[in-house]
Amino acid sequence: SAWTVTLQVQALRLLARALRLAGRADDALALDRQAERVLQDFQRLLLPDGVLAGYAVFEGDGRIRYLLHPRDDRTGVRYSALAMIHAILEDLLTPPQARAHLRLLETELSGPDGVRLFDQPLPYHGGTERLFQRAETATFFGREIGLMYMHAHLRFAAALAHVGEAEHFVRALCQANPIGIEKLVPSATLRQANCYYSSSDAAFADRYQASAEYQRIARGTIGLDGGWRVYSSGAGIALGLIMRQFIGIGRVATGLRIDPVMPSALDGLSAQLTLLERSFQLRYRVGAAGCGVRGIALNGAPLAFEREPNAHRVGAALVAREAVQERLAPGQNTLAIDIG
Repeated sequence: SAWTVTLQVQALRLLARALRLAGRADDALALDRQAERVLQDFQRLLLPDGVLAGYAVFEGDGRIRYLLHPRDDRTGVRYSALAMIHAILEDLLTPPQARAHLRLLETELSGPDGVRLFDQPLPYHGGTERLFQRAETATFFGREIGLMYMHAHLRFAAALAHVGEAEHFVRALCQANPIGIEKLVPSATLRQANCYYSSSDAAFADRYQASAEYQRIARGTIGLDGGWRVYSSGAGIALGLIMRQFIGIGRVATGLRIDPVMPSALDGLSAQLTLLERSFQLRYRVGAAGCGVRGIALNGAPLAFEREPNAHRVGAALVAREAVQERLAPGQNTLAIDIG
């Protein structure tokens, strides 16, 4: 699974970072080297023809069979969203590879309501699973079976922010927001607009109709119902994206991480929030790029910052906690952020 290989690299890198902060540099270096070897295998084995496969099956004779990939001759599914999204988020793809896969996500895996898990439904067999649990035997075309799973869509939004596609990022956030959804998604039904839903289910009568008429979703000729109601982390992921990627403020071990991503049409935006147990008004100057901090001032005084690495765009600004605390006022504080 390309996704679980990505999670392995993520875990190794995070543990290495923690060990380095704890002063265990030798242990951290060993994990970094292991993560690099896994990354090399990822690039060598899981990207045939430049397209990330959902799965690779290693046969006994040394051949590799790819599933959820244009070479897949068994399922009929050519593209898998989660593998692509997480590989972008964790920098397992080079910038050109990431851009190419974002285009695939938009052209092959997106519907009017957001990104979809696969480019088409898996075949419906009923009875005993032949390859995948649930996906090929569930009779009801909903939840993940219906392919529009909001968790995956929100991770897609995070990937757009990571590479700095501000316009597309904010649009993806709006697709997850039920307020006014019918203006953005004309085929959304009333059920899509009365709650945050964790899935968007095309109103097909059964799996047979869904398989035969799946392209109606993209054409907007079938209604889209809110399916899976609020549960677990769904709305929390959305809120986290609004705070850490859109508003662009997050706390890290050393202080503040500041990295707003928003279109230039929102130049002049202001927001009020509580941060470090103080009241803050945030004021934004937004240039054409819509991301990349150029300057920060707290209560009129410029703040020095370091730059977080980002292979795809100008990285986040990291401000030391001491620099912020020195300039805090007891009442209202104003944080001016210049991006783009």
